[in-house]
Amino acid sequence: MRRVYLALLLAGVALAGGAEGGWRSVEPGGTLTPTGALRPPLACPRLQLPATWAVRSSVYADVTGDGQPECVLALWRPWRDWPIRRWSAAKSPITANHDVGGDSAHVAVLKPGPGGMYRKVWIGSALFRPVTALTVLPDHRLVALEGTYRAGRFAPAAALSEWTWTGFGFRLERRVTLKAREVTVDSAGRPAVR
Repeated sequence: MRRVYLALLLAGVALAGGAEGGWRSVEPGGTLTPTGALRPPLACPRLQLPATWAVRSSVYADVTGDGQPECVLALWRPWRDWPIRRWSAAKSPITANHDVGGDSAHVAVLKPGPGGMYRKVWIGSALFRPVTALTVLPDHRLVALEGTYRAGRFAPAAALSEWTWTGFGFRLERRVTLKAREVTVDSAGRPAVR
């Protein structure tokens, strides 16, 4: 009986990805190493968001570096072009940034207020590489898992990217090709994926 129990226990650990749950830390050079302890992200306070927003991932952290946490969301919503496009005859550069259902991926930075209200700090345009999951590192960098519109919002990511807040938007710091579905922060403050 003990052998059967031990075999089931070991099989469960193997299926879960090992003792650490399959998490791997992303080193500065882009290599993946086994992860020790994780820093669970703080959950955003409940917000009254538009019904058309499908939030795929969220974290409550200071991504802007102002000393106050924001709700940082990876969301999908019906695609719409830039409002300024109505005054231009040129083709929009974000026309193809949506899935077959017409939804596009966005990153939103919101300041929560009382009663589920919020103030928009920044909401990005339809992304070329849709974000499927995100987190924020202790040094305020945004870390995103990026997929493709063709694969869809539930497919594993094809890359991890790190971004720094510029005051109005984000600047890409690095992109690492990898396959993952989840991202968090390890105890050393690095991105961890599985």
